[in-house]
Amino acid sequence: MLLLAAALAAASPRLLTAQAVQPPRLVVRGLHFVGNHALDNYTLAMSIATTSSGYLARAGWIRWLGLGEKKYFDGTEFRRDVLRVMLLYRISGYLRVQVDTLVRRSPGAVDITFRITEGPPVRVRAIAITGAEGIFPARELLRDIPIAVGDPFNRIRFGWAADTIQAAVRDRGYPFAQVYRSYDVNEDSLSARIGFDVQPGVRARVDSVIVEGTDAIAPSVVRRMISIHRGDWYSQRALYQSQRDLYGLGVFGYVNVGLADSTPRDQDSSVAIRVQVAEARLHRVRAGAGFGTVDCFRALASWSASNVLGGGRELDLTAQVSKLGAGAPLSAGLQNSWLCGALRDEPPDRLKVNYNLTASFQEPFLFSRRMRGSVSLSAEQHSEIQAYLRRAVTANVAVTRQTPWNIPVTVSYAVSKGFTLAEPATFCAYLNVCDSTDVARFQQRQTEAVLGLSFVRDRSNSLVDPTRGSRLSVDARYAAGFLGSDQLNQFARGTVDLTSYHQLGRRTVFAWRVEGGALVAPQLGFAGQSVRFVPPSERFYAGGPNSVRGFGQNQMGPVVRVVQDTTATADTLTSATGGNSLLLANAELRFPLPGFAGRLSGAVFVDVGQLIQRGDTLLDLSSVRVTPGAGIRIATPLGPLRFDIGYDGYAPRTGPLYVRQGQQLVLADSSYAPKRGAHLQFHFAIGQAF
Repeated sequence: MLLLAAALAAASPRLLTAQAVQPPRLVVRGLHFVGNHALDNYTLAMSIATTSSGYLARAGWIRWLGLGEKKYFDGTEFRRDVLRVMLLYRISGYLRVQVDTLVRRSPGAVDITFRITEGPPVRVRAIAITGAEGIFPARELLRDIPIAVGDPFNRIRFGWAADTIQAAVRDRGYPFAQVYRSYDVNEDSLSARIGFDVQPGVRARVDSVIVEGTDAIAPSVVRRMISIHRGDWYSQRALYQSQRDLYGLGVFGYVNVGLADSTPRDQDSSVAIRVQVAEARLHRVRAGAGFGTVDCFRALASWSASNVLGGGRELDLTAQVSKLGAGAPLSAGLQNSWLCGALRDEPPDRLKVNYNLTASFQEPFLFSRRMRGSVSLSAEQHSEIQAYLRRAVTANVAVTRQTPWNIPVTVSYAVSKGFTLAEPATFCAYLNVCDSTDVARFQQRQTEAVLGLSFVRDRSNSLVDPTRGSRLSVDARYAAGFLGSDQLNQFARGTVDLTSYHQLGRRTVFAWRVEGGALVAPQLGFAGQSVRFVPPSERFYAGGPNSVRGFGQNQMGPVVRVVQDTTATADTLTSATGGNSLLLANAELRFPLPGFAGRLSGAVFVDVGQLIQRGDTLLDLSSVRVTPGAGIRIATPLGPLRFDIGYDGYAPRTGPLYVRQGQQLVLADSSYAPKRGAHLQFHFAIGQAF
């Protein structure tokens, strides 16, 4: 013990000296950029080594808990960061940039500010493109490259421009084209002249297509699905398109389409294309489960087999079920709980489990690689809250043609046999059919044969959470007697949906959508009167998490109410009747929120909608509803987890009130107005609203 004490006494001065020399580590509480206009904060922050700590580690009200990711200050890297910022600006064309720093120190932490004086940039005064004469008009190349006369001389965009020109020339049949760059910068006048010299090489045709890596799938299947064949002029774009098409088959886990020769063969005017593939699993099983305020608990399972009967054909078997725990026969009473409270007022005859069983067979090559066909058979039971329940068996044939503008157009023909169960007051209100015997005819099994036409132009950058681009979809459905439809299932229906996304910052997005729809039906003679009847399953409904969020599911449009007697208004049953004209408009600003490692974001929105039963009046602005709201989103692998709150400031919609007396419905009040309920509507869902 004496020896240990002596050793510690001898070492203690050295320990104290080491502690005095080693400075305490400082947590970076803040990182700011001031004076930058040409480059945004995110670009600058990504170009330096110094980074700010996580929100929980820097927010004054919570950082005392010691939570969050801490980033520490490194003096050496900080000095290098000043040079990194200056270099990035000079590459971007700002040769006279000046960078100063301000470091605020506090006990155990620092707050850093980069003060940037950008100065005037070097401007591009002239652009010359040589060597492409007779291959590509120079004016088109100048239009397509990402740098123009008058822009700052950005070296990165200068390189992109050369790549763009090279790709354009290679698409014209020159597989080994090269583009050489040159520039002349005058620092005194802050001007630059840039040039691109194109060396196209020999124009070549494809003399062979080599397929490697196939096993169960025949090489001929690969050859017929690619965009370039023997005798075609070489096209780099065709190689990329071929790669996408082969991936789209779903039978390959790896695809690479490129030149077999990496260098030209002594002025040879032919090239070989090599297609390398690796087959994926030809049999796949998927299963999943989820939850939503409208569907309660839901589940999905599927089995698919690829290359059935050869040729890359695919067979899919899927099963979906929802309203688990609330709908019969799998009810556990959850409709009476807060989990599935949206189903609380659903009548027992429509509170059923939703299911869909589908078998589909897809032909990827129908006469050409740009046309696909499919045949499917399905059995379903589907219900819309407080609207209807439909049970049917459907056979469907569809053909999809990929147009030259990369817009798929689908023509389909579907025949279904089934019935739709809706509140009898719906027929009483709009058809004046109030006797249960007459109403029963509308709810008998009917045949519906529909000819459909649809196309989708999708230019958005993501299917799950888009931030840029647009999406346009058009859908038309027509059911008539000569197609096989029964008399009560004849109509024409069309919808148009346009959505646009605009990125205002790295994670800030403004999105808007406009949707319109209309349907018509022929006049029919029924019970001594002329009526226009459209099946409830084909009518338009509005309100809910993906529509006008100030309203519950299907609750924005016309409604009817039914009571058992005039004293039972507390037990009023409300049913949506739908409409034949729909107009929706949504605007939403999505922005990042601190926390959750950048996975948390917020949103404010305004939803506008009109759903009417169009008659003699074509426009009735009194039924337009505007509901603002806000929400939060949490990014997940399946898409954003969304929680929205919509505000409804309108009085409850009036509608006819019927009293059920035996087999008859008697009109008690043509404009019944119930008491005002809650102004706020809560929605929980996965995925953006649009």
